[in-house]
Parts: sequence; structure tokens; C-alpha cells
Amino acid sequence: MTREPLLSVRNLKTYFIQDEGLVKAVDGVSFDVAEGVTLGIVGESGCGKSVTARSILRIVDRPGRIVEGEIHFRRPSANGGPGRTVDLATLEPNGAEMRAIRGAEIALIFQEPMSSFSPVHTIGSQIVEAIRLHQPGGRREARDKTIELLRRVGVSSPEERVDQLSNQLSGGMRQRAMIAMALSCHPTLLIADEPTTALDVTTQTQILELMRQLQQEDGMAIMLITHDLGVIATMATDVAVMYLGRVVEQAPVDAIFHAPLHPYTRALLRSIPRIRSRARLVPIAGAVPHPYDRPTGCPFHPRCAEFKAGTCDRQEPRLTRIGDHHTVSCFLYE
Repeated sequence: MTREPLLSVRNLKTYFIQDEGLVKAVDGVSFDVAEGVTLGIVGESGCGKSVTARSILRIVDRPGRIVEGEIHFRRPSANGGPGRTVDLATLEPNGAEMRAIRGAEIALIFQEPMSSFSPVHTIGSQIVEAIRLHQPGGRREARDKTIELLRRVGVSSPEERVDQLSNQLSGGMRQRAMIAMALSCHPTLLIADEPTTALDVTTQTQILELMRQLQQEDGMAIMLITHDLGVIATMATDVAVMYLGRVVEQAPVDAIFHAPLHPYTRALLRSIPRIRSRARLVPIAGAVPHPYDRPTGCPFHPRCAEFKAGTCDRQEPRLTRIGDHHTVSCFLYE
């Protein structure tokens, strides 16, 4: 019997309605996240990955708003039962239920921790505030828990670091502090938006290993947003490939790397530099279209080497299931 997914996104559309035109940042995205797994969401910059994450948490900046779709999230029950499923898309962004979910049951690691922490408050006071907002207990208890969280994520001398400002920490330490804040209320789903982009290779490896270890200990699901296919290969259980606001392919990580179906997925894999290889890099032709000038038909057809005139430029492909766990949006498989 297949269990109900922890998070189920269906036909999500988040648009930015502006004087210059309509930006379809997320345009009909669908995917599932199961308990305890890591879903990697990959694609070029501007394909809607971060807006998808913000839509789930209902923190999309104006004038952006969800215009269509469902975001079903299974909330944990107090007695260990199956829990209650709610549609986050129907909740008020600043309502009591959404505020109870945001930061506690669904946590977010932001892309740049330097701009995510307040520069005038200590990191400890900000983590304490997050704990006291969602959990009972006094300030002293929350401070002790904060120090233990910082120690758990590998922050050196947490008793001292807890009283430091974010600009007194290195990039790696800031990211660890951000992870500590995200884990402070034991979320069932952790959304990590480019968590290692601004870090050096050594620190990046440490942060990814930390996230993997914490997932094993806590059993939480992770939604990992990145443009780095190397990170996806290391961390992900399943992969959703996004292009111009849509999921064009979704499959287990092995299938994505060893049997990719969509021309865009194959192009991404060909563009990865390979150690000890003298073969020339094969960049993806063209560029992501301007948001105000989206192509008709398949959004990838102007850059596709397998483009079929009269079909790809006129009709929109739909997600087609290939096998039990592989879906692709391409006329080659319809």
C-alpha cells in the first residue's frame, strides 16, 4: 500500500502581475515529497525553483501570488497518528495556522545567510526567538537549547558564538547557524534553497554531510534546491528538473543520471565538466527566455536539438509517465 506523501504539490501557478507584463514564475508545477527522502529540484537560474519554495511557505513577495494549484501538506499529529492534511494554498499567509506551520513543521534554509540574519541582533537571540515562538518554555531554557543546537551542527565554542552577530562569523559558521535555526523546532520538511552556493568546496562538503547526518537522525524530508548536479548526485533520492516554471522531468536520481529522457536534462548533464577528460564542454545553446517573452508551445523548443517544427512550437507537452517512477514532459514520448 502506497503511503500518502508528506507534501504533494499539484498544478501550482505563481504569477507576478506587473505593469510591464505578466511573469509566470511557476507555471503548473506538480511533485511529491515522501517522508525521510530528499527531493532535489534542479535547473538553471530563473526557472522558478526558489519561487516554488516560497510559494509552499506562503512568503512570495508582492506582486507575486498563487493564482492556481494545490499544496497538500500532512501535519504531524500530537499522538503519533497519521496526521491531518491541509492545503497550504488556501491558508492566509499571515494566519495563525500558516504561522504555526512556517518555521516549525516546514523550515527553510535561505540561499544567503548573511542577508537572512538580522545584522543588529545576535544569532542566539534570533534562534531563541524562533524556539519561543513555536514551543513552550522560558528564555533560559530556549537559550540552553540554542547552545546545544549550535554544538550539534558543528559550531565551535557555541557558548561564545551564541552572543555574536552574524558578521562576526565565517560563511560556513553562518550557514551552520542558519541550519541550527531551521532545526530548532524539529521540522518534518526542510527546504534548503542553494545552501552551499556561497561556500568553498571544503565547507560545502561539510555542510552537505551535516544535512545528511541530521536527516538520518531526525527522519525529516528534505527539498534541496540547487543548480549543481554534483550536489544532486550526492544528496538526492529523487530529482525534479525545472525549466521556465515547469517540471519537465522527474525520476529517481539514478534514472536521471543514467537514463535521462528530456532533451533539457540531457543537455544539463552534457554541460558538467569532467575530471581527466579532454572532451570539450558542450554548453546548452541559447539562453533562458526573458520572462516577458515566453515562447509558445514547449518552453524549451528554441534551444532544443530535437525540436519538431509544427508541434513543439505550437503545442504544450504534458507530463507523461514512463515506467513506474519516471515522468517527462516532451513530445518525443507522447
